[in-house]
Amino acid sequence: MMNVDDGLPLTTSDKQNRTWRRLVKKRLPILEWAPQYDRLTAVADLVAGVTLGLTLVPQSIAYASLANLPVQYGLYSSFIGTMLYVILGTVKEVSIGPTSLMALFTLQICRELPIEFVVLLTFLSGCIVFVMGLLRLGFLVDLISPSVTSGFTSATAIIIVAGQVKGLIGLSFVAESVADNVYFVVSKWRDIRLADCALGAVCCTVLLLLRKLKDVQVSPKQTKLKKALWLVSISRNAIVVLAASVFAFYTHNPQKPMFKLSGLVEPGLPPLSLPPFSASLHNSTLRLQDMVLHLGSGVLMLPIVMVLANIAIAKAFSVGEKLDITQEMMTLGLCNIAGSFVHAMPTCGAFTRSAVSHSSGVRTPAAGLYSGIITLLALVFLTQYFYFIPKACLSSVLICAVIFMIDIETVLRLWRRDRMELSVLALTFVTSIALNVELAVLAGILASLALLVRRLMRPALHAAAVKVFERVIKKIKNDNQKILFYNVPVELMSQMENIEGVIKQSFRATSVQEALAVIEEKAVEANESTALMATEPGSRDNV
Repeated sequence: MMNVDDGLPLTTSDKQNRTWRRLVKKRLPILEWAPQYDRLTAVADLVAGVTLGLTLVPQSIAYASLANLPVQYGLYSSFIGTMLYVILGTVKEVSIGPTSLMALFTLQICRELPIEFVVLLTFLSGCIVFVMGLLRLGFLVDLISPSVTSGFTSATAIIIVAGQVKGLIGLSFVAESVADNVYFVVSKWRDIRLADCALGAVCCTVLLLLRKLKDVQVSPKQTKLKKALWLVSISRNAIVVLAASVFAFYTHNPQKPMFKLSGLVEPGLPPLSLPPFSASLHNSTLRLQDMVLHLGSGVLMLPIVMVLANIAIAKAFSVGEKLDITQEMMTLGLCNIAGSFVHAMPTCGAFTRSAVSHSSGVRTPAAGLYSGIITLLALVFLTQYFYFIPKACLSSVLICAVIFMIDIETVLRLWRRDRMELSVLALTFVTSIALNVELAVLAGILASLALLVRRLMRPALHAAAVKVFERVIKKIKNDNQKILFYNVPVELMSQMENIEGVIKQSFRATSVQEALAVIEEKAVEANESTALMATEPGSRDNV
């Protein structure tokens, strides 16, 4: 290799320096796009970042509420991931922060445990994901069927909706399952607060209407109106939360409050500290290993779900571009590790936020810097006003966000094309609803791997091959040769029987020699045939 500048061969030191520079640029993607950053790109990122911030703040508050955490913990989790991703991220649309999936996992794993366990869960999950990235284990995600993701995502949506109905109608109770939520709502129907119920219904209606606002057809000449409708539509969460909070503030009566409110929120930035490696529980001090035992299998299941969700989003928004899965996994891990130092809950990417960034015209990951700043400003200046956010409003935001996660389309498609994959989806879904999401993910992964092994051991014959067989059969017909097809999939039997010169014969054989003898005998009996289909439905010793 020659030195371009002076025409001399590169020394070992020069080669090492170039290797290090390439490695640094690969692990710090900001060094790739920052030198070309210009004013127009900065303006586009500013618009996208501010728009994302208007979505991120109310979502973070709602997700903290879903995880049964104080409101400020959702905001703590929002700014650190978005800002760190600016430096380390490779997909401009991805925004690391709280999600409904992470909030539900946090709720189920850390139920009735102190907040220190949530922060430790964030730290451990980040470490596991980071190590997975270092070891380049991203390929393992491809072994897990999308049916697993669809199953627990749909179940998550139903669990969240069931859990938020109580907030929507002004009830208070603790429930651990969908059945418990339904039971308590029915048994406590006399305690339903009409004001909360009415506010929740109004908020849901407005949110759903504003969601469709961006799809309103306007004249191509009215570009400003189109942009205004789009901006109102994607800012719907902030608009509804703000309007409901203002209404609650002006109608608030301390002696007899009309709505159930979020309550006091700790103001200011989060304290910077190490993750807790000990905690007090039931008047005893737990060490790190004891805390991990209390967290259980969630310590392993949550990182897997994090990676599944984040890589799915990264793939969806990097079509046509090279995606560095290893870098994305390491970045996700570091975002959670750093988040644990500011008391964050577990975080990952979210399709809703990525869609907002994409439609806002984001150019680089720098947009996350602006959305992170908006979150910090909310923490510093607006926390005193979060007291007046009605719980019915937060429940409405959550319900309207997750109902579209129910994946009916995949169920219908698998029903028509692949019932085995549908069974994996159904297993994951039912386990999530009946037991918990952790076990559902584990069951879904095991079922998916079992199905994968089965297909590798018994590969299917694709329909596209039928035409090839037809041409081969016609070609060898004049040579009086025979072809044996065995273990033919049921869906292809009828197609192959329609090919001229193919007959269907069923028999059993215990060895290859015996099978060949039977084939020869049957071929003699059917001289007009050039091919035999040997099938024995339900028999494992088919030939």
